[in-house]
Amino acid sequence: MTEKKSPKNNLSLINDESYRDIVADIVVNGFPSSSERTGVGTSGISFIPSFYYLNGGLVPMISGKAVNQHPLLVELEWYFRGLTNVRFLNENGVKIWDLWANENGDLGPVYGKQWRKWRDTRVVTPEQFEQIKHRGYVVDGELTDGRLVVTREIDQLQRIVDNLRNDPENRRNIMLAWNVGELEDMALPPCHFAFGAWSRELDPVNRLMMAFNIGVNHIDHNVDSKYASFALAIKPVMESNNHDYNCFMDGLTHKWLDHYNIPRRVLNTGMVQRSVDTFVGMPFNIAGYSIITHFLAHITDHMAAGFSHFGFDVHLYNNHAEGVDTYMKREDIAENDPIVVFPESWKELSDFNWQGISIFGYQSHPWIKAPVAK
Repeated sequence: MTEKKSPKNNLSLINDESYRDIVADIVVNGFPSSSERTGVGTSGISFIPSFYYLNGGLVPMISGKAVNQHPLLVELEWYFRGLTNVRFLNENGVKIWDLWANENGDLGPVYGKQWRKWRDTRVVTPEQFEQIKHRGYVVDGELTDGRLVVTREIDQLQRIVDNLRNDPENRRNIMLAWNVGELEDMALPPCHFAFGAWSRELDPVNRLMMAFNIGVNHIDHNVDSKYASFALAIKPVMESNNHDYNCFMDGLTHKWLDHYNIPRRVLNTGMVQRSVDTFVGMPFNIAGYSIITHFLAHITDHMAAGFSHFGFDVHLYNNHAEGVDTYMKREDIAENDPIVVFPESWKELSDFNWQGISIFGYQSHPWIKAPVAK
């Protein structure tokens, strides 16, 4: 017998609590830093995991203080384009990287460059070059001893997309920004430096429930999508008596769900962050990587279920104490239920455009101003 499940739940509140628990842990148990790069001082804890539900299209945008959608989405497109100059950000009204840019707006080989254009340079013999040139290497020059300098650029993000389409259970779906050879050339070494994706096939019941939850959320926000159409089609049986409901679920097949173009696979992701500015940066980071997860699911025929965050040095800056106190006195908003929606026409990484992304259902307390430590 299949147990009936409600499409609506309190997953957004659980996401709020996941973040709030970390802030509270630092406030109560944090260790002060004796020396700190910015000179501001911190209190922190170490090696802290947290998990955020993405079911139904959810994005963990916290309700205790506002997360600014505009810079969040513009920065994501900046990453996806592989850019390392603040010009694109500034042209779209975003100044969050200006503190670290040089007089020309350059930041060095930061995130986007590593995600989309990781540089691999080698010195090889002509014979060795013949063996590896199919990987995309080109000859940059020749040394006096006849050896060749060869290079290629690796698009790590595209590799993940290709694997999710063609070899989804590959355990090498990893993207790094921590390029040791180029750290000194970066205006700021990457804080969030590792990202991984995990895919598995769903059984028919869970496949249906995940799609139905997305569809219900789309209907609530007047989104015309295949999920909304699917939810409307099966709503009568989802609301039927237990006998009819269980008979339907017991006879459910992948073939029937394929008719509605429902993805067969679930996508979970995780990110590792060496330095976590918990009050200012972390809400931005968990929301941003969750949107990335939904987008990768969207273009690779998956449905997103969860995002895990793992922080090494997880801290609160001393000059954020007043803002933290304000946040901790607030109650999370039960009605907060943010979901992200992409145009159904988007099929490739190059389609990502901040202006085409819609976030519905986000409710929060007012923004709390806090200084960014440089």
